[in-house]
Amino acid sequence: MKDEPSLKEIGERLERLDAPIRMWREARDRAFAAAFGPKQGKLSNLMARLPQAANAAAALGLGPRDEAFAAFDEICDLYARSDPARCAIIRGVVHEHEARGLLEDYIGYASRLLKQGGRPEWLERGIAAASIDDQRRDYRDWLMALGDLYLSARAARLDPTPVLKRMAERSNPERHAASPTPTREALAKFEDSAYFMTSILPQLR
Repeated sequence: MKDEPSLKEIGERLERLDAPIRMWREARDRAFAAAFGPKQGKLSNLMARLPQAANAAAALGLGPRDEAFAAFDEICDLYARSDPARCAIIRGVVHEHEARGLLEDYIGYASRLLKQGGRPEWLERGIAAASIDDQRRDYRDWLMALGDLYLSARAARLDPTPVLKRMAERSNPERHAASPTPTREALAKFEDSAYFMTSILPQLR
């Protein structure tokens, strides 16, 4: 069995990805801005330029995403086996590094693997990643990513409820400025949320 990574090893691995991720993201931003052009004008014209700009950014490829995702595989597995105090430390380590910006993409990656018949651990990894992300960027995008993961799990005949409850216990119990509710509460009560009732439940019927 592979040895469990230490928190120091996790930090060092993520630190090695900081510069590559930063350069890749900056190059994508420059490509998007160059293709999008001036930000003045009618909204309809601006919206019409979005696909072209998005394609220009995407043309730069995935960059170091695969290396970051491989690190997240190990980090999420460790997170799922850790107590709440250690999970708080893991969240802190991840949020010190550029890879934190790829957590939402990783949740989507786990969702796609589940939908394609992937192993059940992708459900746990995806929800662990949502816990680590802690709604730090946009809680609405976070909710939608979690909802997609939930639907993929149900399509794979997996029950997300026990995993949501288990990861809730490991999540941040404090609310921060970017989120309306603490992540611990958001995960524990996800199936009772207004978002679940209006956007997820109808797709399960």
